[in-house]
Amino acid sequence: MNRFPVIIKTIYFKFSAAFAFFLILFPGFVPLPARAAERPPAGPPEFVLKLSAVAPEGTSWADTAHKFQKYVEQKSAGRIKVIWYLGGIMGDEPDEFLKIKMGQLQGAGLANVGLGMIAPETRILSLPFLFNNSAEIDFVLDRMQPQFQRLFEEKGFYLAGWLDIGFSYWFLQSPVESIQDFPKCRMWAWKKDPVITEFAELLGFQNVPVGFPDLLMALKTGQLDSFYSPLYAALALQWYAYAKYIIDLPFTLPPSAIVMDMKFLAGLPPDLRKTIKEGWDLYLPELRKISRVDNEKTYQGFLKEGIKEIKLSEENVKAIREKARPLNQKFIGQYYPAWLLTRLQDTLAEYRSQKK
Repeated sequence: MNRFPVIIKTIYFKFSAAFAFFLILFPGFVPLPARAAERPPAGPPEFVLKLSAVAPEGTSWADTAHKFQKYVEQKSAGRIKVIWYLGGIMGDEPDEFLKIKMGQLQGAGLANVGLGMIAPETRILSLPFLFNNSAEIDFVLDRMQPQFQRLFEEKGFYLAGWLDIGFSYWFLQSPVESIQDFPKCRMWAWKKDPVITEFAELLGFQNVPVGFPDLLMALKTGQLDSFYSPLYAALALQWYAYAKYIIDLPFTLPPSAIVMDMKFLAGLPPDLRKTIKEGWDLYLPELRKISRVDNEKTYQGFLKEGIKEIKLSEENVKAIREKARPLNQKFIGQYYPAWLLTRLQDTLAEYRSQKK
């Protein structure tokens, strides 16, 4: 069902059609070569750091993961071996969370579902229309980092750093003209993503619960005809091939971060613990910048390749925003305390007042 032409026959990327589109959007991309030249000095490592992410090879996310890997292995002189399990081979985010708890992984790149299982308070960050742009979330996360770091440490996790996977959009196989058309859409409901699932119900979408690894098959078989996703993720994971329309209304910026097992870090010598933290501090800010550029390019690429843009009327946008408004208060006590919402709103107000 892929509507994009295959312009290269390489097998470096798992999905050839998706890789072809990658080259259209990102012409400077070079497939990852064999990494023999990046091997650390000979000798068995003292520690093995196993990390997981749903990001597939060939993406800027995976490229940054390998940069971190190289940095840690070389800076530690081979005392730490880093192993990445990419492309979702460790399962959905709840699976990754459990594998960290069981000691099978020492860390993972998680989005709103996985982070919410560790620290439910982070669900506050995925409230619809909470942020207007990435600059706002950078300001909020920087100011509130101590609070969020403490929440994770209380659960036995180290918050290594925030990612930015971009704002989510609705992708559809059939056009809609207004919010009254939403009930005809069979929308993806990511299991254990209660904030966005409830928002979709308020808007009238037919929620169809499907796990993250099963979404592509659900789209192929017609179980779903609609989904929500950040732009670059829809491209990298090949979901875009099953969408004919995109609603030009970014509605949530799902939180995403690298988290690690505190017990593993505590068991490392101080110098190695410092090396790992330095690696994250070096590459995660760079990845956030790259991801934002990737998302901008991807949106324009979708339009050029035939995905039609739906612009809802101001009246409909206002109605959608009004549907989201009660959620802020609804989840107080269920996922986050009232003080956290107040602190977040005050921090946002501070930033916006500076920009007037």
